[in-house]
Amino acid sequence: MNAKLPLLDYIIRSGCDWYFRKRTLEFVLINGGVALLVASLAVGWAFSVRIPISNGTLDFTFDSAADTPAIIAYGCFALGFAMVVIGTVVWGVQQIAENRRLARKRVIVIEQRGLRDTTDTPLVAAVPATFVGHRDDLLVNLRQGNDGAIVNPQAALDRIIALPQELEFRRAGRDRVDVTVVYGGLVPVPFAFLTGLLIDDESLVTIFDWDRNKNQWRALDGEDDGIRFTVSGLSEVPDGAQEAIFAVSVSYKVDIESVRRTLGDLPLVQCVLPNGTVDCHWSEEKQQALARTFRDTASALSNAGLRKLHVFIAAQNSVTFRLGRSYDKRNLPPAVVYQYERSSAPPYPWGVLMPVHGIDKAQIVRPEYRNVAQRV
Repeated sequence: MNAKLPLLDYIIRSGCDWYFRKRTLEFVLINGGVALLVASLAVGWAFSVRIPISNGTLDFTFDSAADTPAIIAYGCFALGFAMVVIGTVVWGVQQIAENRRLARKRVIVIEQRGLRDTTDTPLVAAVPATFVGHRDDLLVNLRQGNDGAIVNPQAALDRIIALPQELEFRRAGRDRVDVTVVYGGLVPVPFAFLTGLLIDDESLVTIFDWDRNKNQWRALDGEDDGIRFTVSGLSEVPDGAQEAIFAVSVSYKVDIESVRRTLGDLPLVQCVLPNGTVDCHWSEEKQQALARTFRDTASALSNAGLRKLHVFIAAQNSVTFRLGRSYDKRNLPPAVVYQYERSSAPPYPWGVLMPVHGIDKAQIVRPEYRNVAQRV
């Protein structure tokens, strides 16, 4: 009995939606016209049937127009016919306008490849039909033929720096409302962050990420578990400090020991997601909340007078991209986002200086290893 309830609920809801659906002008005209045509034909019906029997004939006669003036019947027919014609013309004009509107729609799909080969499952093929418009595949391929490693960061950086101009070229001549941007990628942390920073002022961006369990692209459609960043170290930043380490741990914990070997005894501020895992990021609401905390923490560091942040992020590509979008390049201090390579010596061989105010172009930087006592 209970198994039938969902079906019954669906039928009832569907029936209510149909009954209370919005009636458009053409819908009213066509349906009203058909009703008048049926009515005019109904009042004009007349027939006579004669059946012979042994004692004579049996006559049946029906005349619906007996008491209806002919002018009313003809008038209803003419009005109904006119309403159907007008409704059909209105519907046709609206369909032509809608087709033209849809023809202007573009869905620009930005896919970045750098750490994994996804040629057999391109992001553009994963965008659902609910995204209306012609698919425009903007592939940014950073792979350099060395098992996903970036052996020439500058060459990859040049490709990303060109992305805003390439995106603007594809949007040229179109209203913003006609362009939808979809992003997904598997690239080193500094490049995902930089990409988010560079296109933060563009149209609303829908973010996808790579589901490593299913080996496919996935939208951020998970439930919000309510777990948020815990922030530590802000109160320990001394007055007059010029630089600080800003570590963000989501999927894994940032390797603080290696960070210390890289930058020494700079003040350390952390945003840590408790019990973070590689699959803790599938909620759009959760990611937005994490990005707000990240931005607010960076703003607090800026208000404390810091002039440079060294950013270390252990997070999924979609989260890193969103953090880059949330970084206010007009008001927050310059930031270097570092690349972590566990097998490298040192583990943070390079980073990207972000193009915030006063810095015209992103730059590859090599850290100066300060070899001082560790403080974890």
